[in-house]
Amino acid sequence: MRKHRTARLTAAALLGLGSVGVSAGAAHAEPIDYVRIELLSLTCHQQSEGDHDEAYIKITDANGNTVKVWPGSAKYQTMGANYVRSLEDANGNSALILGKQQARTLTLWDYDSTSSDDKLGATLVTGSEAGAEVQYRSLEGSGGVYTIAYRVIDI
Repeated sequence: MRKHRTARLTAAALLGLGSVGVSAGAAHAEPIDYVRIELLSLTCHQQSEGDHDEAYIKITDANGNTVKVWPGSAKYQTMGANYVRSLEDANGNSALILGKQQARTLTLWDYDSTSSDDKLGATLVTGSEAGAEVQYRSLEGSGGVYTIAYRVIDI
């Protein structure tokens, strides 16, 4: 029990949610069970343009805003046919935390310095996927074909 309450408090703090209802005697809603999306890898089967794409990933956060989560320290990551990239540096982002009854959209983009960025695909990830095996989702758009691997874990 203490581990789950601590996880809820930590998740709530990361999300900027104040109290999560752990005080005795106060009327409150049931606490939310939180999970975390753990991004694993991105595989390019076919790039959308020329010899490579300049890929990055965004996610919708708890407020419906889009937040860039990968790559963590650069604007984009170069991707070409048969490239596989680790997504590990995205996993510290608080936008990857959600309630078990919530969902987030992961969207893969191709950066373009001369026009608007191209959407290379999107997938919906739900908190109810927690505990399942690694998930593999196909992302297709603008001629690009990718696979993203992730899992949803209890926190």
